[in-house]
Parts: sequence; C-alpha cells; structure tokens
Amino acid sequence: MAAVTKSWFITGASSGLGLEMALSALRAGHRVIGTGRDIQRAAVNHPEFETLGGQWLQLDLSQPSAKEVIEQTLAQEDAGLKPTEKRHWVIVNNAGSSLLGAVEDMSENQITAYLQFNIYGPIRVWKAALPILRQHRQGTLITISSIFGFVSKSEHMMYSACKAATESLTESYADLLSPLGIRVLLVEPGGFRTKFAANASQADLGITDDYAEKIEAWTCIVNSAAKDETIVSGDPEKFGERMLQAVDGLGLFERLWANHEGGKALRVQLGSDSYELFGARLGELSKVHAETAVVAKSTDVHS
Repeated sequence: MAAVTKSWFITGASSGLGLEMALSALRAGHRVIGTGRDIQRAAVNHPEFETLGGQWLQLDLSQPSAKEVIEQTLAQEDAGLKPTEKRHWVIVNNAGSSLLGAVEDMSENQITAYLQFNIYGPIRVWKAALPILRQHRQGTLITISSIFGFVSKSEHMMYSACKAATESLTESYADLLSPLGIRVLLVEPGGFRTKFAANASQADLGITDDYAEKIEAWTCIVNSAAKDETIVSGDPEKFGERMLQAVDGLGLFERLWANHEGGKALRVQLGSDSYELFGARLGELSKVHAETAVVAKSTDVHS
C-alpha cells in the first residue's frame, strides 16, 4: 500500500489561528505551505515555521492572479511525489478580515475590495485546489468561518455576510466532493486570543447617526479586545491541536467523523462562547419554524 503524505495549504498562516494550525501540522510531521501578504515579516516573527520545515508563499488573495499562483505551487509540490507515495491535500481557507459598521456607510470601493479578499479569495483557492484533490480522490477541505457566519452580527454585517456566503458554498461543495473521497470541515470559532481584533477596519464613510450607539458600543468592545486579549477565552494553540485531530481523525474528532453523515460538511464550533451562541440561535429558529407551520402550508395548491 502506498504511503500517504499529508500536505497542508493554509491561507493567512502568518499569524493567529492560521499560524497555530500550521505549527501543529508541522510538529506532527506533515508538510505545510502557508500564505501571507508579507512573508518576509512572517519569517522574522515566526522562525519556528521554517525551522520545522514549513514553506512560505507570498500571496494576495484579492488578486485574480492568486489562482494561477496556487495552481503552480500545488503542482510543484505534487511533482516531488515518489511512486510509492500518495498525497492527501488539506486545503484551509483561513485568511480573512473584519470590517465594522453598516453597509450603507461603506463606499463602493471599500465594499468591492472587501469582497475581493473575503469572498473571491476563498473561491480562487477552491478553483485552484479542488481539481488537484479530485485527481487524488482524497483530501480534506476546511473553511475557517466564524460564529458570526451563522449568528448574524449587525455591527459588522459585511463580515457576517461574507462568512455566511462561504459557509453556504462550503456546504454545497461537501455534497459534490464526498463521493470523491474528500471530506469537508466547516469551523466556526468564537473569540480567540489573537491579534485579529486589532486588525479590524471601519466603514470609510463614518457612522449613520441612527446606528451610532449600537455600532460604537461594539467597536469599543473590539478595541478593548485588541488591547487586552484576555477578554476572550479561546486558546489559539488548542485550536491548532483540534484542527490536527480533525484532519487525522483522532482524539475528539474520531467519534465525530465516525458518526458523520456523508455528503455533509462537518460543522464544528470552537470555543464555549461560539457553542452557546450557536445553540441560542438554533432555539430561535426552531421556535419560529414551529410557529410559522400554518403560514408555510397555506400557500400550497389544494385539489
């Protein structure tokens, strides 16, 4: 039987959760290609990545050329396969950014730039990587979303909207990829002690007066988290460990995968805050679903 080599391709691997995933995979002996917009700075700040065997890739997902760069990188990696080896690619869409404010307070240019990175970026990764995974007839596709992709957050609605869109696309792909031996994992983190909050941008046209109180209150919370990471309880290192377990099908994920329905994305919340918000939203939806049964059925054609 051919030996299986696991190779990870992780966008946004130069910091935060992406970096922790990369380091966990490298420590386990897997290959890792990590992308970033400034890999020179990443290499200086995190020398352990290359020491463990990681490979940096300069990549701007907001550019259409990103697809070709990814295709060439994965093909070069596969070219080194020995006849006795098989490749299990782990493709992780992790890169993303937060944008605070209401959409009507954002210029067309800001909205376009945000969509290019947060929607078109993941799509470019899929378009480049999935043909290779289908060729191998195995692999793992991971989308790092947010609990706010399922529980919409008005104060950063564009962030929620983009996460919701990528969640839907991820779930759709799971149905197509399952028969080809490719597993799909959808992860909804809560608050983790990273620099993510510090990198949030704001609507470039200001704040509409009617929305100011709510948006400014949330912005204050985000700014506080940026200054003091201990406000949230998520441990980034444990996040990386869980993602490694998910890919290897071990530990806490062994039972989850064993009981998982094929053709569906395995949706996992990481962080007690995420789990509680998800449960509360499920309860709301279930209540409304039950209450609207009569209304829903009232539009059926009756013979």
